[in-house]
Amino acid sequence: MHRKDFQSLPLSPDDLDMLKGIFDSELEARHILPGSTQADELARTLIGMFQRGIRTADALREMIKA
Repeated sequence: MHRKDFQSLPLSPDDLDMLKGIFDSELEARHILPGSTQADELARTLIGMFQRGIRTADALREMIKA
């Protein structure tokens, strides 16, 4: 069985909008300042999960809270 290589897929404008919405919500919920080290870490984690194949907003929100 061939696994899909999500990491090499381009991000669509809809993907970016979804990720930005989740990112912004988490910054606010966690009281993290944009541009801070914690914000950078959150962004890397979120993008990493997306690239590993977690592609729905609900799944990303649940996993980022864990």
